[in-house]
Amino acid sequence: MNTDSAAGRVPEGPTGRQIITFAPVDDDTAMRELKDVAGLDVGTPRGEDPTAAATGDVYLDTLHIAIVDSVPDQLGALSRAVGDSASPIIAVEPEVYVYPFDTIDAMDAPPASMADDADTEADDDEVDAAETYVDTDTYAWGLKAVRAVPPILATAPWAGAGIRIAVLDTGIDLGHPDFAGRVIASQSFIPGAPVQDGHSHGTHCAGTAAGPKSPPGTQRRYGVAHGSRLLVGKVLSDQGSGTSGQILAGIQWAIDQGAHVISMSLGSAVAVGQTYYTYYEQAATTALNAGSLIVAAAGNSGWAPVGAPANSPSVLAVAALDQALQRAPFSCVALNGNGGEINIAAPGVATYSSVPVAKGSYGFKSGTSMATPHVAGVAATLARKTGLRGRALWQELVRTAVPLPQSAQEVGAGLAVVPTRRRPIWDYQPIPWRPGPIVDPGPLEPTPLP
Repeated sequence: MNTDSAAGRVPEGPTGRQIITFAPVDDDTAMRELKDVAGLDVGTPRGEDPTAAATGDVYLDTLHIAIVDSVPDQLGALSRAVGDSASPIIAVEPEVYVYPFDTIDAMDAPPASMADDADTEADDDEVDAAETYVDTDTYAWGLKAVRAVPPILATAPWAGAGIRIAVLDTGIDLGHPDFAGRVIASQSFIPGAPVQDGHSHGTHCAGTAAGPKSPPGTQRRYGVAHGSRLLVGKVLSDQGSGTSGQILAGIQWAIDQGAHVISMSLGSAVAVGQTYYTYYEQAATTALNAGSLIVAAAGNSGWAPVGAPANSPSVLAVAALDQALQRAPFSCVALNGNGGEINIAAPGVATYSSVPVAKGSYGFKSGTSMATPHVAGVAATLARKTGLRGRALWQELVRTAVPLPQSAQEVGAGLAVVPTRRRPIWDYQPIPWRPGPIVDPGPLEPTPLP
């Protein structure tokens, strides 16, 4: 069981509510189906209470997903509708609790048979496995590892400028001087709680993704995409817990806000052989089609399956690396297929970043939670340089990753790195942000994508 670093145990497992996924139909049809099948009167939260996903029956119209309380008879009727070809209901699944992935609970070794079969070879020019990164007075070690700072990258005019990164987490310290003018929109999905971060996890993740190029005083730089702008959704409480329904509401909000990258350092554990939740997959495909790439933490349970929502096929799953660019022992691995793969890896051990001013302004954390915003920042720089969005951005992010001398089961395609002048991709014209979803432009030529 994962524990919350601020307040002991956090709840796990089903909440008792249900999440209903619909085929793409108009809102009236979906809500009429709920009424006819189960007698449920469901409204949409748009323009009303954004915490409705946690407090009552609600329909998320962008995602075609309903979150409801239901009695056994209603649940039975809804489940039977899934097998009815005339019904637009395609899945009825439990809402589950979620929590941050910054707590280290397991450091399991792989079974001997799996370790023997692992492919640990890499070309000499791919990565120097002997190098160990350390923080300096100037930079956090993760920035050097992902090639976001000199000498690899002198100046980057494409360091996320104009790109919107949505961080769905415990909120952010709105009074932190490093984020002045950087948060362009924020919303809490936790009933009775403001966006203000009373935990620290969200502020830390936002800092890694988009901290300033020149922090005040003598602080070292710690943010990857310093030119980007932040959208902050509070989907986890100050005690470090939330629900999958609140995560879905946050994803819909981020899409509607025009997010290019959605960073989620959170999730819930899954068992060996357990498949992904249909509702997360539908939300992720909706995001990709709107030009938003969801990046999520793989989980911190050691040699255990990638957690949800990172185990969804359309969510980019991130593993954590230590200072020697080895998989961190706590980082979950690809034991389940059909979405349960690791896609990419990034620094996630002893990561220096921002925390609320009341907690000291800066600090260290470890976890796949910390690896995820590194990838979000890298994705933002790549989106700025290439103009790619959605699926095409995912493909290019994986294509340009640096292979590591460990198996894909542990680190996916390898280390996420920012685009540099040493590794040009192609010339492009920047795509300015405009209100509403951005249409995925698809693969750009002439660079082939896998």
